[in-house]
Amino acid sequence: MDGLLLIDKPAGITSFDVVRQVRKLAKTRRVGHTGTLDPDATGLLPIVIGHCTKLAKFLVFDQKEYVFEIQFGSEMDTDDSTGEVIKTCEWEHITQAALESALEQFRGPIMQVPPIYSALKIDGKRAYDLARAGQEVILEARPVEIYGLELLEFNAPNARLRAQCSAGTYVRSLARDLGRALESGAHTTSIRRTEIGNLNIGQAHALDAIDGERFTEYLIAPLEMLSGLPGYEVSAAERLSIEYGQRIEIAADGFSELVVGDTIILRTAEPELLAVSEIEEILEGERLRIRPRRVFNDSRNGG
Repeated sequence: MDGLLLIDKPAGITSFDVVRQVRKLAKTRRVGHTGTLDPDATGLLPIVIGHCTKLAKFLVFDQKEYVFEIQFGSEMDTDDSTGEVIKTCEWEHITQAALESALEQFRGPIMQVPPIYSALKIDGKRAYDLARAGQEVILEARPVEIYGLELLEFNAPNARLRAQCSAGTYVRSLARDLGRALESGAHTTSIRRTEIGNLNIGQAHALDAIDGERFTEYLIAPLEMLSGLPGYEVSAAERLSIEYGQRIEIAADGFSELVVGDTIILRTAEPELLAVSEIEEILEGERLRIRPRRVFNDSRNGG
């Protein structure tokens, strides 16, 4: 049993709680998630099953979308409504026009300081564990990119927004910094992830609606789950070479944008995923040398 399962995570449980429930439904321990959601956040949580746990690192999840609500007037130690108030601020001066104007400075590449209550590690320890223990947590600003930031609704002191952002962006930090930019304070009151890469919430299933007896019907096949990567259909002879771990050479036609080290998916005629590979060398005569990194569907073993 191999594939990708998209879950619409409810609030109040951790991402690993979802993994535990899926293990029971799938009757296997080979289950993992790809991208943690905070316990109180909802929305799209991709779950990998079986051999696909080894393919998770190849998924193209460089862009994510969130719809979130914020409240102006206070900052929280967690940057969301689950924490303790650390600062109260005036908010009555914030107008929709002022908010729309403030959003502009957060579009594009920005530097962002993650929340101290996050899973980032400091000297091998999680930041949230240090914060809960009362220790001072100092996190450096790091580059992220906000591809799109849209105000959906404003009803002071509350607002609802949509953000498309790079992996590693914290919506809680975005809310906190937006409040400060408006000479106030702010924190998130809800966060919902609606897209990851080419996956969207419309493809996801409610956890309590999955029928364990028909579990495989909910899975996205390995080839489809990697559809965001460039692919090449191998011949019978090329398939055999790949299954033995050998390099193959292919025409560069259609792959002109790729460089050495880039990932390329090899598929069979059926079509099924054969292997994840990389471009090892660009050869003369507009050809590429391809090296298999992980063979997924090996016909020598009946796979």
